[in-house]
Amino acid sequence: MQWDAIVLAGGRGSRLGGVDKALLELDGTTLLARTLAAVADASQVIVVGDVEAPGAVVVQEEPRFAGPAAAVGAGLAEVTSPYVLLVGVDQPYVAEAIPTLVDRFVGDGVIAVDADGRRQHLISLLDAEALRRAVAARGSLTNLSLRALLTPLDLVEVAVPRRSTLDIDTWHDQATAEGAR
Repeated sequence: MQWDAIVLAGGRGSRLGGVDKALLELDGTTLLARTLAAVADASQVIVVGDVEAPGAVVVQEEPRFAGPAAAVGAGLAEVTSPYVLLVGVDQPYVAEAIPTLVDRFVGDGVIAVDADGRRQHLISLLDAEALRRAVAARGSLTNLSLRALLTPLDLVEVAVPRRSTLDIDTWHDQATAEGAR
């Protein structure tokens, strides 16, 4: 299966006091470097954010900080593979979920489900054309949630390892991720 990856790395980090999540470190490695390693099997990596990502295409959503759906739309403009993986830069163990998504892919796509049964929109593998249709149907993506963008897609829920759904939004989350090593 040939897939591109869109890595969302453009948030404000407001719950971290404005700290850039991409530059946070876990085990001496930045979250951006961990995420880029996790998606190393992608045909192309597109990072949406104000970061330096060697080997990746880097783009910005318009307007800046317009939300995750706008970021996905900006990244999708660069996708050339038939499938696209959506991930956030703040998921240090996402690599553990990717093989399961690839193995279980069907239809419009698959979406990770955490241990509590919640969909993890930023751990999903999608048919690129289905995602393009969803983007086109919405018109403006500014301040649209990723959940709202993906709602029209027929996604199969896939249980993934608990640790793979950890994301770092707060300092408490950072401590939890460090304890999950």
